[in-house]
Amino acid sequence: MISTGTELAGLKAALSREEDGAAGKVKEFTNRASFYLGKAIQNPGKAAERLKQIAAARVRRLTEAAKAPPKTAPKVAVLTDLGWLKAGAQAFDPLPAGGFKFQSDDSPAGYQVMTRRIAIRELEDGRPERAACQAEQDTTALYEGAAVIVSIKGAVTGGPFTLGMLNQDQSAWIGQIALEAGEIDEELQFDAGASDAVFIVLANGGHGGGSAEFSEFSVKLKEPQPDGLPASETGQIGWNIGYSACGEVIAVGAGVTGFQVGDIVACGGAGQANHAEFISVKRNLCVKVPAGVSPHLASTTTVGAIAMQGVRRADLRLGEVACVVGLGLIGLITVQILKASGCVVIGLDLDEERVARAKALGADAAVTDADEAARLTLHLGSGFGADATIITAAAKTDAIINNAMKTTRRRGKVVIVGDIGMSIERADFYKKEIDVLMSTSYGPGRYDATYEIEGRDYPYAYVRWTQNRNMAAYLDLIAQGKIDIEALIDEVVPVEDAPKAYDALARARKPPLGVILAYEPQAKVSLAADSVDKRDSARVDIRGARKPRGNQIGYCLVGAGGFGVSMLVPQLDKRKDVFQLRAICSRDPVRGGNFARQRGVQSLISDYDAVLADPSIEMVVIATRHFEHADQVAKALRAGKHVFVEKPIALDWAGLDKVREAHEAAPDKLLMVGFNRGFSPAAEAIRSRLAGRTAPVIINYRLNGGYIAADSWIQNDQGGGRNIGEACHMYDFFSSIAGTPVKSVIAQGMGTAGTAYFVNDNFSASIRYADGSVGNLVYTANGPKTGLPKERIEVFCDGKAWVIDDFRKCTEFPSGEVIWEGDTDKGHAREMSLLADAIQSGSVEAPIPSSRIFETTAVSLHIEDLLQGRSLS
Repeated sequence: MISTGTELAGLKAALSREEDGAAGKVKEFTNRASFYLGKAIQNPGKAAERLKQIAAARVRRLTEAAKAPPKTAPKVAVLTDLGWLKAGAQAFDPLPAGGFKFQSDDSPAGYQVMTRRIAIRELEDGRPERAACQAEQDTTALYEGAAVIVSIKGAVTGGPFTLGMLNQDQSAWIGQIALEAGEIDEELQFDAGASDAVFIVLANGGHGGGSAEFSEFSVKLKEPQPDGLPASETGQIGWNIGYSACGEVIAVGAGVTGFQVGDIVACGGAGQANHAEFISVKRNLCVKVPAGVSPHLASTTTVGAIAMQGVRRADLRLGEVACVVGLGLIGLITVQILKASGCVVIGLDLDEERVARAKALGADAAVTDADEAARLTLHLGSGFGADATIITAAAKTDAIINNAMKTTRRRGKVVIVGDIGMSIERADFYKKEIDVLMSTSYGPGRYDATYEIEGRDYPYAYVRWTQNRNMAAYLDLIAQGKIDIEALIDEVVPVEDAPKAYDALARARKPPLGVILAYEPQAKVSLAADSVDKRDSARVDIRGARKPRGNQIGYCLVGAGGFGVSMLVPQLDKRKDVFQLRAICSRDPVRGGNFARQRGVQSLISDYDAVLADPSIEMVVIATRHFEHADQVAKALRAGKHVFVEKPIALDWAGLDKVREAHEAAPDKLLMVGFNRGFSPAAEAIRSRLAGRTAPVIINYRLNGGYIAADSWIQNDQGGGRNIGEACHMYDFFSSIAGTPVKSVIAQGMGTAGTAYFVNDNFSASIRYADGSVGNLVYTANGPKTGLPKERIEVFCDGKAWVIDDFRKCTEFPSGEVIWEGDTDKGHAREMSLLADAIQSGSVEAPIPSSRIFETTAVSLHIEDLLQGRSLS
């Protein structure tokens, strides 16, 4: 099902464009003429003169365009002063050159900072709307159809964040891109479509609590190419469209119960229940469709569950009075659920047709005027008002919630389902002692990865109505005939007409209420192992991909997350004489596919085994979540591939043994782990000063890591915690300086009673080496998130000391000499360059010897055992 409210909001601006060609120009002029002629009643002379100016300006531009020589290169305007405004962020500080840093609040998906209005078009009289910009070329005008290119350099800690672009009136998203934890150096292209201006927003991508610092954040406006198309390639960018679907089960995953092949199921979830012929959906987001309910009605289940959860939050009893504000698709379903529950229902919407629908579907009253709605709630509510007002409207105005205070009785409830303004006037709120409740999507379990992704249900006795049980209850209401969803379906569109349908819906002044995408019945599909060529089915070759050059090593990026695409690939790109990105392996076809097309990569692959079977891929770069590393590394080595894996290499002793055995079986293949600190310029400078040392070294390493919430994947079985997942960097740094094997290890953690921390969030570890050197680590999540650098290292030897400040500067004492200084450099580029040299030279040893890789991993596992109080064998 297409939700014409929620779903179209993100596509409307991107899909709505002015028509091309002469007919489009005529229509555009006619629209402007109509606007000004409509004002002629007030001032006919002024309107006529204005219309004359527009016509003259249009003729002048068209004439000049006809005479102008062909453009050789697109013009570019660079905007650096974007006028950033603090929204929900706890702290915001501007930096030179248009940069800034901020600390987010903990609101899920909450706006943190946003720009002022950024104009990107000409005014009607032909003069460009000026913005603070520096011209790369002649920018006497900004062009219709300009591509909006956002350039970012910086780093995200925690997060993730969402970078989004809003249209001119902030009513629709032009595009959104996730910024995950790690360093960022990207140019992101957006097509503003018909929008005259844009706003850039940085919002929490999850539960918040992260921070970001950008040394550069600018916008380029690039004119259209000579063929009239935008310079942006966003026409090739895909979206995960849709979140409510119904279909037939063709396969059931391992460990999933309650479903079998052939079942008809309804499913939900953005990024899972997409509009596609084949989708893979997690167990708790699927429910069986009862007998007698048609698939096209069942496809509305997710939308229905949103309405169901709003009603549950209101917690109304038989005979109580409810006012529903906003009679769109969710609002009209809400009306019917309330009536089925025995409530008295008043509806309010500005659209007379929707008001009429509400009455036809059983509302006791429905009106277009807020004052009349307040009067009706008093009348039908025994003079007291509504027991609850449920807001299913979507508008940024604060008037909606403040009017709700007037329709609701004293000590009643206001339930917020839609996206509305939230500035509440205190008077009625205070006097009536009203409870304001938020309704979160489909119900309990939403945005909880343990429920949605890992499939762990909430106990029935304690959480009666989860999102899955809400979905099932909604289908039961349809099956019992207690709600009429057929009356809400205005159009059924064949899927092959979907692009035209979306375009029409995005342009429509008054879109239909409910639209179903219908697929033709498919021939029965079997996923039996002997019936499908798994390699072919898991691979898409992309037209226009770059061809390999010479003796380049073809590699596959496994995992298209933020760190892989924004850190590892750019560093490998610096050695294009050796490496070529030949494939992306990702379970997310949209994220992986967008990156593959953007980079001109040959293949997008969803099955890791298909990667290993491809002889053109000689190396895998593994950037998946930590729990997958050991298996993926071992399989790649046994398949005859070189391996670079982002740390850690394993989360437990069994995983380490598996990798060690695979490496021993493939001695001619390089194994490299992303322990990068030892390759930093600061570390190399210290090692050069320690050459010929006469005594052991003492190393003190303080890492102020910041708090990471307990529900983050980093903290669970997928990440392994802070010690195994990050402190392994520090242990390898010690080894890179000491240069001798580990002799002994001790560690202890901070007490966690009464805190929000795990034992491996705050701890100290001390490692003694064979030559007597000692490395001491203090790792803390208990320190400040701002004001104190993340990493500080002190190295002592032979009467001297060296201090590394956050890998930006290295100073020798007692002389005070700065032996290295520069932009933050933790060694990523150097490690990749040395890896390229090793492969090119035919070496059988990676830049970090395998013995050190295994030793460092063993140290982190040993320390984890000590911190967790596990017996050591």
